[in-house]
This record gives sequence, C-alpha cells and structure tokens, in this order.
Amino acid sequence: MRTCYSLLLTAAALTAGLKPPQRSKAIRTTARSAAQPADLCAQLLNEVNKCNDLGDGVALLPLIVDGHKVGELRPELAKAVADAGTAFRIDAGVVRLDAALEAADEPARTEAVATCIDRLAKDGVVTGWRDELLPVVASYSAAPAFRVERAAYPLLGAKGYGVHVNGYTFDGDELRVWVATRASTKATYPGMLDHVAAGQLADVGGRPGEQVLAELAEEAGVPDELGKRAAPASVVSYRGVAGEGKGERVTNEVLFCYDIELPSSFTPRPVDGEVEGFELRSVDAVLADLVRGRFKPNVAVVTVDFLVRRGFLRPEMDGYLALVAALRSGDCS
Repeated sequence: MRTCYSLLLTAAALTAGLKPPQRSKAIRTTARSAAQPADLCAQLLNEVNKCNDLGDGVALLPLIVDGHKVGELRPELAKAVADAGTAFRIDAGVVRLDAALEAADEPARTEAVATCIDRLAKDGVVTGWRDELLPVVASYSAAPAFRVERAAYPLLGAKGYGVHVNGYTFDGDELRVWVATRASTKATYPGMLDHVAAGQLADVGGRPGEQVLAELAEEAGVPDELGKRAAPASVVSYRGVAGEGKGERVTNEVLFCYDIELPSSFTPRPVDGEVEGFELRSVDAVLADLVRGRFKPNVAVVTVDFLVRRGFLRPEMDGYLALVAALRSGDCS
C-alpha cells in the first residue's frame, strides 16, 4: 500500500502546477438520511471484488522481459500467444520474448509483437481492436519493454494505468455525486453507471493531470479553467480475470483517482458520445446503486474509495477494514 501512496504523491507533484489554489476548508460530508444495512461494507466488498476475482485458481504463467515481470497469462492463452508467430516462447513455465528479441530495442520488439497480435486478431482471440499502442512495463517508472495494441494488453496480463474523476457538488451542506450513464452503444458495460470522466493512460511516467483535463473536456464538456480544480486524491488497484469483461484475460490495473468539486451552476454534458447523460445523485442513491451492481466494476472501486475518504463509510462499520484493503488488491507500482 505504501507504493500506492508513492504513486499518489508522484501524481500530486506532477499536477501541482495545473490546479489553482483551493480555498482552505475542512472536508465536508453529510449524514446519510436513509438507514443503511448492517452488512453494507460486506455488500460493497462483493462489488469491489468483481475486479479482484482470479477465477478458478488456475496458475498463471509470468511474462518475464529483461529480468522483470511485465505480465501474466492463463496457460491456454500463453500457448496461443507462443504459437502465433515468433515473438514469444514458453520456457519452463515462463513466457518470454523470443531469444532473438531479448537483445533487441523496444521498436523492434514492438514490431514483432504486433505481428503476433495481428495473427491472434485474425484467429478471433483478440477482439475490439482500438488501433492504439500501450506500453508494457514492470512499473509506472520503468521504461517500456515493448508496446502492444490496447485490445491485447489484457491478453498478456500487462499492467494498465488510468485516471478516474469523481465529480461532486454541494447542495447547501449536502454532498451530491455526479453520475454518468454509459452509452447503449458501448462495447463494454453499455448502460451502466460511470464517472464524470475517466481514461486509459497511453504512456507512463508522465503527467496524468493533463489527461484528466482532456478527459473532462472530451467526455463532460468541462472547460479547462474549471477542470483545473480536479485534484489527485488517491490510487486504487485491482487484479483479476473477470472484473473488466475480458473473460480469461488478466486485468491488472492501477487507477489515479481525482476529485473535482463542480459549482452548483454547472451541469456536465455529453460531448464524445461515450455517455448518454449525467445525473446529480444523493450519496444514499449512489450507495443503493453500488449494492445493486449498477456501476461499471472498476468505477465501483473508485467510487467506494471516494466514499471512504469523504467519511460516508466509517471505521465503526462492520467489515470496514476488509473493504478498504480490497481497494488496493493489485500490484500498485
């Protein structure tokens, strides 16, 4: 968990110049008006663990490059990857680059891997092609071992990084949360509830705050001057095979969580077609929708973290520590 907070401090330092000074005030919360079930934390834990479900317990084969683990694959997928060209091989239960690529530079490795992934796409193993390359790394500060098509990085169990933005507004003393509804045309989780803005980081070690500004503008129509209020607040991580709709693929994600207080006079609006609309909801309504499983799974993880930090979920509640621990179940490096 210490590494998670190191990532948070890194994000805060990188984005310090992007946000204006904030007025000094204590964090405000509001008492929940509706009675909550005694097992609320346990119910929320069930939702969080949709992203932490490693399935049937089959041992995963590590993907090792330059002496570092950069991914992990189910055995049947490891065989498919190794058989789809000359980029990968399986050596004593470890997936490695072909020996000829071990000493090659990143562009050469990326080109060889692309040939393999193209073959897997033709075979129907890789679907939902995005035409976007993501770095395959051992950690956020590491140089890429190679780059891979975004649709294929979960196939390799490669670690992904993203930004998610919790948007909220105060109605008097009551904190209310902006919730988006995903477009019915989305390939994954259509019609489910989402954040004001979120996005995958196309590179690592950079400035996630800049992507926050871009996502807020592109997805919710938030102008830059207002978007600069978004502040890094937390980091969550998860690792599973069922949490992101990728089936037997390993989803291994680290998400930088940002919070933005939007003025009551501002209403987010759909811009790029990713969502159908936005609704301002009470915390009670958000909790109810979380328990019902209406939020996209990784959005549920980030939203629960937000509610913990704002004091709506408290240490006095049964199951609190197990819930908080589950928010950083992945390799947060």
